[in-house]
Amino acid sequence: MTDVRTPSADDVRQLLIDGLRRPAQEGARLVALHWLHQLAATRATWRAMQREQLAGTASSSSVAGGVDATELLHKARVALRRLRATARENARVLDGAIDRRAARSLRALGQVTNAVRDADVQRAWLETEESRLPAAARAEAAVLRTWLARRTSPSFESVERAFAEHFDPIEDRLFARLGRYELLRRVGIDSAPMPFARHLATRIVRAGNRLRHDIERVTDVHAQDAMHEVRIRLKRQRALLSPFAKTRPAIGGWFDLATRGQDLLGALRDAHLLARRAHKAGLPVLERALQDIVLAHFQLFQHDWCERLDDVLRTLDAAANALRAEGSPMTASGLPLEIERKYLLRACPPAARAVAPVRIEQGWIPGQALRERLRRRIAPDGTVSCWRTVKLGPAEARVEVEEIAQPELFGAMWELTHSARVLKDRYVVPHGAHTWEIDVFLDRDLVLAEVELGDVNEAVTLPPWLAPYLDRDVTGDPAYFNATLARPAGPVNGPC
Repeated sequence: MTDVRTPSADDVRQLLIDGLRRPAQEGARLVALHWLHQLAATRATWRAMQREQLAGTASSSSVAGGVDATELLHKARVALRRLRATARENARVLDGAIDRRAARSLRALGQVTNAVRDADVQRAWLETEESRLPAAARAEAAVLRTWLARRTSPSFESVERAFAEHFDPIEDRLFARLGRYELLRRVGIDSAPMPFARHLATRIVRAGNRLRHDIERVTDVHAQDAMHEVRIRLKRQRALLSPFAKTRPAIGGWFDLATRGQDLLGALRDAHLLARRAHKAGLPVLERALQDIVLAHFQLFQHDWCERLDDVLRTLDAAANALRAEGSPMTASGLPLEIERKYLLRACPPAARAVAPVRIEQGWIPGQALRERLRRRIAPDGTVSCWRTVKLGPAEARVEVEEIAQPELFGAMWELTHSARVLKDRYVVPHGAHTWEIDVFLDRDLVLAEVELGDVNEAVTLPPWLAPYLDRDVTGDPAYFNATLARPAGPVNGPC
């Protein structure tokens, strides 16, 4: 690193402790720097190995201190793979810090290291599984292992050439570009930038949707491409969450499950590729034995993942919810911030009516500069909760401070709101990374949709089940503020 202002590896580890609360632009850079430092460290060790080989003091497969070249290559490959996944999944908030030239160089380095490592992994896999093979297949397995060993050993030299050609020219530039960022702030909006946790929650939910689609494509043992896609998606999830998995239980739960799934699919793919190698090498007994192993791994994946897909995705959702909670937007002074968009609808969408509603009663205590809101929520199961809330600032992004109110206090204060009340049914419909709230007012013909965001600049895409019912965006229209819509307590009409 030529720029001394770039955080060191120790600095990055310390900064990652609260990295989820930092701006998304910074959190993504911290994770990228974390993997870049690990890749640079393996590169430095690889250089030391090369120097020792030139001096005749080390073998072609080890360095001083007992570090094995195979182990070193594995560390480099993991760091490289996770750096590339971080760049891919966080492209929007990295703002081109890892540009196309750097991405091409990292991809080229990955192709070389993958080719060497895959052969070595397959050889090691055969060594581990050989004792479980039928006796007739073991002799053929030894033949294939010998071939893989000859293919791997000379290839370590290509790794050094690949580092020199693809990594060394971009290392300093990557550190420099990942070590800084700029934030766009809007005048008059007292908002902190979107936290990294909120950004990660969005990425995880979107990945969950794609993961469901890919797993549903795994219909039989021959769906190797679909299983490979699932494995790649799990790898990317682990790359995103690895720095936070040990300190956040919900994130750790999904990380561990994704690890088990990746390992299972990795073993299945290794057995599948080795079966193809055995077929090409004319080793039919070994080929049949490996196909049996592929089938056994597939049946386990089908049982643990395909047949329990909803349970799998609930674990993913728990991690996303934990990230949302940790990434709740705040003002620059640390106060909770509500960032929402509000839309006028022509009617209540059928997709909303399919959900059991929450009955909401709201009332405002009279005031000029300050109006306190009381809210009573009656859940579909009859559970009642009471809240006190104060909101300040523009509708686009405003401070929202609220607390639970004890029933006795709520009852005493509720009478003060007689002149300004709202009664509505709220239908809560999750969609993608967002949760939409459809409010059907019970004392007038009015339906509104609201969605909370993590940043004032976050784009909103209307769900297909809602878009046909849209009238217009009324986010900043005072006529549709709940406090403005409040009326004196009176009779109640039925739902729309």
